[in-house]
Amino acid sequence: MFDLFLDVLKSSFNITCLVMVMLLMIECVNVGSSGKWMARLQGNRFSQILLAVLLGLIPGCAGGFAIVSMFTHRLISFGALVAGMIATFGDEAFVVFAYSPKTALWLCLWLFVIGIVVGLLTDLIMGKRALIKEDHLLELHLTHEHEHDDGHARFSFKHLKNISFPRAALLFGLCMYIVSILSGGHEHSMIPQLGGMEHHDADAWESILFVVLAGITILIVLCSSEHFLQSHLWEHVIKKHFVQIFLWTFGVLLALHLLYHFVDVNQLVTSHQWALPVLLLLAVLIGIIPESGPHLVFVVLYFSGAIPFSILLASSIVQDGHGALPLLAESKKHFLLMKAICVVIGLAVGLIGLYIN
Repeated sequence: MFDLFLDVLKSSFNITCLVMVMLLMIECVNVGSSGKWMARLQGNRFSQILLAVLLGLIPGCAGGFAIVSMFTHRLISFGALVAGMIATFGDEAFVVFAYSPKTALWLCLWLFVIGIVVGLLTDLIMGKRALIKEDHLLELHLTHEHEHDDGHARFSFKHLKNISFPRAALLFGLCMYIVSILSGGHEHSMIPQLGGMEHHDADAWESILFVVLAGITILIVLCSSEHFLQSHLWEHVIKKHFVQIFLWTFGVLLALHLLYHFVDVNQLVTSHQWALPVLLLLAVLIGIIPESGPHLVFVVLYFSGAIPFSILLASSIVQDGHGALPLLAESKKHFLLMKAICVVIGLAVGLIGLYIN
């Protein structure tokens, strides 16, 4: 149990750090462009949805974290958030690509189309409500607030002459994050060896991506002006979000790991030969869990010929791995609403698939 606690603590730290990295990079791009990039993105709903879907199709959790970070930063609408979460299917994507690239491409194509359509319909139905509320924790910085000296954020190594506490704390945290990733901080421990690709191969590629992102963020922290560092990176991102996201992530992961410790979810599903509609319902309900692992049973069932493609597609529509965990911490209402839409779409697509065989 102590080892389980340490594993959850380490995973929570790594997930929270990756979310912080995403937020810091978004803040940097927004301030560096004097808010123009954000304004351009906000002015085109289709571009928001397309970007979210493309990010969601990236295997693993990074794309999901980026989508949530952009949504809480008011860069994309709620429809784009839904579209991106429909497109992403967490760490299971590595297994599907490794076992059958053809199936993976078909799955991505269906998720792409469904994500775009549902995202557009969500924004059309919700109208102005598709945008995040004004009183959300991540406030929007107006363009004139980004005027640092000549209108742009200044980046230079000269700012390292006198290292402040926030700069030192950020650098230390990012270095610890890299060390944690390199020591195996985000392992796909529940992913079996399929198609000749072991789960640590997927870990390696994802770890490289995370280390590169953290390295870029370290350069931003090293070169940013003291004003940008204090007002935007430290006050706006770290102080307002790190503790909250970490605690929620830790609590959810600990509860799920305790559940898995006492209940064999995979055995529960595979040991009962239920009818396909019941398996579809089960796939969709398990998809609500914000965790990579339990959904993998449906990938295995599909490749073993036990379930049709429509159930695998329905499971992929609803589940998003760890991607939605930060959203649960920031806005429980949006998390529940997003999951409710995904459940309805997943059930509808799955039933249509079963009906037309």
